[in-house]
Amino acid sequence: MAVRLADIIVPDIWDPYISERSTYKNQFITSGIIQNVPNLSGISEGGHFVNVPFWVANLDGDLEVMTDTTSFTPGKLTADSQVGVVLHRGRAWASRDLAALAAGSDPMAAIGERVSDYIANQQQKELLKILEGAFGGLASNTGAALEDLSYIPGSGSLTAGVVAKMRSLLGDHGDKLTTLAIHSAVYYDLQERKLVDFVQTGDAQAIPNSSFTGRSYQSSFGGPGSENVPFFCGLRLVVDDDISNDGTNYAVYGFTGGSVGQAEQQGQRTETDRDILAKEDAMAIDMHWLYHPMGLTWTNQGIINPSRAQLATIGNWSKVYQTKNIGIVRATVVSNF
Repeated sequence: MAVRLADIIVPDIWDPYISERSTYKNQFITSGIIQNVPNLSGISEGGHFVNVPFWVANLDGDLEVMTDTTSFTPGKLTADSQVGVVLHRGRAWASRDLAALAAGSDPMAAIGERVSDYIANQQQKELLKILEGAFGGLASNTGAALEDLSYIPGSGSLTAGVVAKMRSLLGDHGDKLTTLAIHSAVYYDLQERKLVDFVQTGDAQAIPNSSFTGRSYQSSFGGPGSENVPFFCGLRLVVDDDISNDGTNYAVYGFTGGSVGQAEQQGQRTETDRDILAKEDAMAIDMHWLYHPMGLTWTNQGIINPSRAQLATIGNWSKVYQTKNIGIVRATVVSNF
């Protein structure tokens, strides 16, 4: 008898299983770019948006000279707020297709592996569309919320000079960059030039005490089955083919740790059903969450549950943090691949 989803899936057990695996496979989470932000957790109370007030980070004005005839001029903290937008997403599959994947192996592992990969990839796509909306076009991005955090040199591969320019966009906060997100074409361009360092997974958080390999023909590709983490200029590399490109120009995003906040309005749900007339089982998942680049605000509250095209529209985002406190920068590069 064929394996049926109704025979193997207990949703209240499977939900945390998939959630854990999809989190593990989301490179933006495992690299520390995306982190839970308590101030965003208000979405759990319902609604399509979350409004997060904050104090402007820096005090202005200089120290005053004390005299016995004058008083200090009182300064003040300035308050502002940012708005995040909740995403409601879901997907369903017919069981016969999924059951076929499980033939001859553990059905739970086979299905869970594929669904968790799918969820991680889909959530990363949502974040990348948000970044497209925040930064605008690769060759020209006038009017984008993060226009002044973009470096568009015109042409040229990713180099140490490009990374230095990206850091400089954040001023004295530039050294806080921890991660670069790049397209695989940019990654292989770096490998061709022997510029990728590999760090053992367990040592990835221990730089500079960890041992680097690379910069040679023998080890520049890490090796099959390697658990090495790629780095360039001391920054961890996240490689994703959904990163914005037009076939010639490629986006390179630089992040500080926790520069993107996340929160759930409702935990992921898994539901199953059976159509006895069609002799078919079905499974559906749904997710209700928020990814929010800290320091940006969603400006178009006439749009709820935005599509990816709407997330990628520059007019729907504006900047509310001081520029160097945003924690995300972008450069445009080319590749030999």
